[in-house]
Amino acid sequence: MSDLEAVARPRGRPDRGFALAVSIFALVIIAGLVTGTFLAARQELKIGLNSRSAMKAFSAGEAGLNATVAQWDYAWNNLATGATATIPTGTLANSGTYSGTVRRLNNELFLVQAVGTAERDTSVHRTVASLLRLEQILMNFNAALTVRGNTTVGGSSMLDGRDIPPTGWSACPTTGLDTLPGIILPSTVGSSIDLGNVAGDPKVVTDPTINDSTFFKFGDLDWNELVAMATVTGSASNNIHPGPVGTSTSCTTTNNLNWGDPRKPPVVAGCATYFPIIHWTGNLNVSQGMGQGILLVDGDIEVQGQFEFYGPVIARGHLRSTGTGNHFWGGVMAADVDLEQNTVLGNAVVSYSSCALTTALRGNAPGRMLRSRSWAEVF
Repeated sequence: MSDLEAVARPRGRPDRGFALAVSIFALVIIAGLVTGTFLAARQELKIGLNSRSAMKAFSAGEAGLNATVAQWDYAWNNLATGATATIPTGTLANSGTYSGTVRRLNNELFLVQAVGTAERDTSVHRTVASLLRLEQILMNFNAALTVRGNTTVGGSSMLDGRDIPPTGWSACPTTGLDTLPGIILPSTVGSSIDLGNVAGDPKVVTDPTINDSTFFKFGDLDWNELVAMATVTGSASNNIHPGPVGTSTSCTTTNNLNWGDPRKPPVVAGCATYFPIIHWTGNLNVSQGMGQGILLVDGDIEVQGQFEFYGPVIARGHLRSTGTGNHFWGGVMAADVDLEQNTVLGNAVVSYSSCALTTALRGNAPGRMLRSRSWAEVF
């Protein structure tokens, strides 16, 4: 073959099929990118859904915590230290459900744990916990009886400022107790007080600074705010006979003449830890019966016969107690807004008792979150 023939003869194409390989490789790369994008989008969707479920569960748990604080069950105030109770379950619209517990840590502190569950994914839970302290109502009783108007004390009655635990209340401290005056009033002028019917140190104290704040201001609360917290309400009536209504394990709190059971041992065990705030509009006329808690009366209090009450008693009007067997454990204030005459005659006894006051006030103390580090999410 001549050189001319070799040059003229066409050579083979070594890159034949390269375009196909490049196309296939490009398709593979594109498919990989599409698949990766799809997987990433799917993963992002799952993360978003999980985050939404987690937030729903967290919102439900936080709602459960806030609901527990806002709707504090005063029965929890009587839990033993270390004891646990179940909080009411609930549902938060478009978020989920909550449940949880409240545990008493000491006399003042509680730990509330609320577990939130997501609305549609019930496998997602978030737990929120908070430390709560009892916000006790502040009432300053500086004597067995505090009045602002003229007062008569006589007969076989007794005003006793010595700090005495109520009969049968074995849980009350018996040491380190103070003795207060039997009665405090602005002036003894116009009053008739038989000192033989008064015990205390001193027996009688005159305090001309007594004013409305003495009777109607309770720490951060005033009279209207306190009566708004009442769990039992009633109106002017004659000869009512309060008494516990319930069983050995339950208390009928819907009955406005059920003021708890202060007896030890109790007559109705289910009402032994029931300390209502009782608000009576108008005058209260009571004969026989018993109760415990906080008694607030817009008008006068007239007590006849055998009646016992354990806890603070405050009347905007005057106090009249006659007959035998009447006994107030804790402290009594009669504001006498119309400056009427207070009368304590017969076998009436008003005994100062810090234990009765503290127990009744603690029984009505709501739980409040601590101002610092009040809550945290529990993992």
